[in-house]
Amino acid sequence: MRLAFALALAVPQLLHAQELREQPTPFSVWLDFRALASGSPPLVSLPIWLVSLRTERVSARDDMPSQTIYRLHFRRVGDLNKSLQFRLFYDDVKDAAPRLSGWSETGATHFEQGPFGTGLGLPTSENLTLAMEGVDYVDITTSGDGRNIRGVFLASLKRAEVQHAIDYEAPANVSDAFENLPGTTLNADDYSLYGRIKASLDPDATKLTPHDKPTGAWEFDLGTQPLSALISFEILDADLLAPPTITVNGHALGAAAIHQPDLADPGYIGLSRPLEADMRFHYAGWLRAQKAIPGSALRPGLNKVVIQLNGDSGPVAVRTLELQLKYNSPSLDYTLAPNAP
Repeated sequence: MRLAFALALAVPQLLHAQELREQPTPFSVWLDFRALASGSPPLVSLPIWLVSLRTERVSARDDMPSQTIYRLHFRRVGDLNKSLQFRLFYDDVKDAAPRLSGWSETGATHFEQGPFGTGLGLPTSENLTLAMEGVDYVDITTSGDGRNIRGVFLASLKRAEVQHAIDYEAPANVSDAFENLPGTTLNADDYSLYGRIKASLDPDATKLTPHDKPTGAWEFDLGTQPLSALISFEILDADLLAPPTITVNGHALGAAAIHQPDLADPGYIGLSRPLEADMRFHYAGWLRAQKAIPGSALRPGLNKVVIQLNGDSGPVAVRTLELQLKYNSPSLDYTLAPNAP
């Protein structure tokens, strides 16, 4: 009888649901160029500082290929659009690298950036901060029909005071709207701190496909065996249901952990395959990935780490490989476990 009474009290709590509210975004906008050019374009509410988007085709002439220009017309609204986060989503196609330019009504150029991309043939994005003082138009220019440009995300930026430790690297200049981590910058030298040694393995981007055997391999020398280690890298167009696996000196260590931004991020691109119940999502941008390595998997002398793609994954690219090694030091804190639990 007491149990039935307790269950009756719990039911109203289970049935209660929070109200679903639409998050207001009056000073940011996602412009999906492909959807806007379709036969049934979505209705988009533009921020007060954005007047219009126009597409212009330029025919080939002489030695110049045909071009497509996406022109954004801005209205100056004081500090509301003095500085903008501008994230450009595009396919990194060879010979179609997009460029960016900002200019005024009088034709004065205020900035030019790009070309972007390295011809990896993968969906990607560029995260930029644009100083909009005196700028009335921003042009996105690419060769060909412009189908490699997916869209742009725009957001007003405001300043906030940030404190950080003097002895350590300053935080990124812009905090991403969708909690994406800033890009990694590798040091040319190795650095030691509290028994940790941080070393760069490879700063360059390498394209990997599931059919490569092995997918990607890197070798490095160690003077002594560490207590533990951590390998970090950035991955482009990752299949978030099929992260790459890490093997060190023949020891399979399992899947790498990938930091996933807010699911509202326009970087997520869905993929629906026949006979698969779930939609897969790839991320059109660089994400941070890590894998812990037990010290016993490493040895003095030559070591080899392999990044192997899951068979269900499509091609990806990896870059900024970095290795951290943990050694004994005066600051090391540890506990000796008893022989019996």
